[in-house]
Amino acid sequence: MESNSEWEDGESIALLGEPRTKATSLTDRLITAIAVGEYSPGERLPPERDLAASLGVSRATVRQALQHVTELGLIEIRRGRAGGAFVASASWEDVAPEVARRTLEIEIPRLLDLYDYRCMVEGMIARAAAERRTADDITGLEKALEEFRAATSMTEARNADRRLHGLVTAAARNPHLTSLSAHLTAAATLGFGVEPYTQDFYDEALVQHTELVGHVVRGEADASNRSASAHFGLTLETMRAGLQRARSA
Repeated sequence: MESNSEWEDGESIALLGEPRTKATSLTDRLITAIAVGEYSPGERLPPERDLAASLGVSRATVRQALQHVTELGLIEIRRGRAGGAFVASASWEDVAPEVARRTLEIEIPRLLDLYDYRCMVEGMIARAAAERRTADDITGLEKALEEFRAATSMTEARNADRRLHGLVTAAARNPHLTSLSAHLTAAATLGFGVEPYTQDFYDEALVQHTELVGHVVRGEADASNRSASAHFGLTLETMRAGLQRARSA
């Protein structure tokens, strides 16, 4: 498996003709993460120290990348106790479609085997969850599903999705599976560990979540495996849809 450090030396596309550096590599990824819906307008990005730790880069690199994306108008920095870096309402398709297109054209083919592996692993996790879930697990999963159904924004949907899948993984009761799932999520999402969510795929995700939770709650191991394997293919579909939008822009 590949670590997040691959991004520093990978085939990232330099922004606006700049030499390729760690900061411009991260700039490309941030723009692309916004393009595919890993971060939505109005959403607050993780603090610099958290991004640096999860991505394996320095805070200075994160700060430079955020400055680049801010200059493009895709991020705004707010000061004060409730401040931070927030995704702006500006359209990435207007200011940086080429960055998203070229990044996704490199990353999607490179990650196809990893997406396949991830679907198999998540299917295995769901199978174990169906076999091992407790009454408390069932209550938590049903609540998380209702939170996802009640989401009024893609940010809320993404947060509910994270809770729901975290509960499925917890129900499998194996710390190695938990660690592997987190690693694969990061590797499959440009290093950020955040599932892409757009309105175009929300309804499909709701149907799949409802099916998956139902199978796990009823203890249907084989069906849970199949359902989770199919559901995690949605990340690849979302990435491909983002690439198509970038090409059209």
